[in-house]
Amino acid sequence: MNDGRSRFLNVRVVVLIVILVSVTYYGYTKKFKGYFYSLKCEKFNSCLHIHDEAGVIPAADRPKFDQYLDWIFKESDIDLHLAFVKGTGSKTIEELALEKVQKLNIGGKSKEERGVLMLYDTQTRRFRIEVGYGLEEYFPDAFVSYLIHFHTRHYFGTNDLSLGFRLLLRIMQHRIRQAILGDAFDPRVVEFINKDRYLSGGAGVSAVMDNEDRLQRNEKLTAEERRYFKHQGSPEEAYLRYLEWLQLGKFDTHIELFTNNTQGYMSNLQMSKAYFEYILLQEYGREFKIDVRDELALLYFTNDPLVTPHFLVKGKNGWQMDIMAEIGKSINRVGGVFTWDYRGTNDKYTKRFADKFVNIRNYIRIKYGDNRMLPIRG
Repeated sequence: MNDGRSRFLNVRVVVLIVILVSVTYYGYTKKFKGYFYSLKCEKFNSCLHIHDEAGVIPAADRPKFDQYLDWIFKESDIDLHLAFVKGTGSKTIEELALEKVQKLNIGGKSKEERGVLMLYDTQTRRFRIEVGYGLEEYFPDAFVSYLIHFHTRHYFGTNDLSLGFRLLLRIMQHRIRQAILGDAFDPRVVEFINKDRYLSGGAGVSAVMDNEDRLQRNEKLTAEERRYFKHQGSPEEAYLRYLEWLQLGKFDTHIELFTNNTQGYMSNLQMSKAYFEYILLQEYGREFKIDVRDELALLYFTNDPLVTPHFLVKGKNGWQMDIMAEIGKSINRVGGVFTWDYRGTNDKYTKRFADKFVNIRNYIRIKYGDNRMLPIRG
């Protein structure tokens, strides 16, 4: 009997040890997932997309960049790479870009040899985007020229290039997804963003970066502008005025166009002109419908499944954008058939528009909105 009890206790000890080891291993691997991912990339050179000879991207951020770029590759079969150098030697940046495309075999792992190299020289402050063959529909001249001559200028003079390049990659991924769905790039958005600024160049262009970032100067709206961005007579007018506010590029959130909660929330965010333009690139020119029910409105897009919906509310003086209400309701997704998923629960908007939500393959989407699905590779 004592032997049986001893065996029983021994089994319990073994089980306890297995549980402790499993929990410890799970916690350890979860904590150092990025580290192990980086080691695998460096050892087998299977997923390296960051080539930083100039120390631009912090070491802790590099595994995250590689993972993100690897996700884009697996989702789209487009091989994006970022490279940073301290000078180009006797070569021009154009010559060096072509050399690195060949040396790094950029696009070689994709089925159709589709690759893009973004190269930045910290010494001359020149930036180059080299677009591979067959990607003209994905990255047309107007789009690449905008990225080179305008978008990247907003953060090249800042102290956080890592944040700027993360935003650049999000814009690239969004454009890739649009192209996969068969949607051409609309150059009107570039015209709207830049207004009277001249746009030139083509795919595979380079430029010298300056320190421009108008939004980070914390410009305040004038009294006249503040009166312009006030409550509006309809939800549509409020949304269009919101796009104009983004285009103006002054991060002054204390305007009547936004609800009080939205004003308070957004005033604490660190925004940039580049991020404003990221939103405009997604939304400007898109077709939308608005469902108005008493004092609440739901705005959703009908020719783009990638853009999340907006909520608006009517106060005593007119309609306002309720950006705060959107926080947490639309969750970004990667690697699936949709890029966002609605997750509202017991709030007033979810209750009021309950019949507008539909479950499609375990994603909650907007009924009668654009619900075209992205193809899943493999």
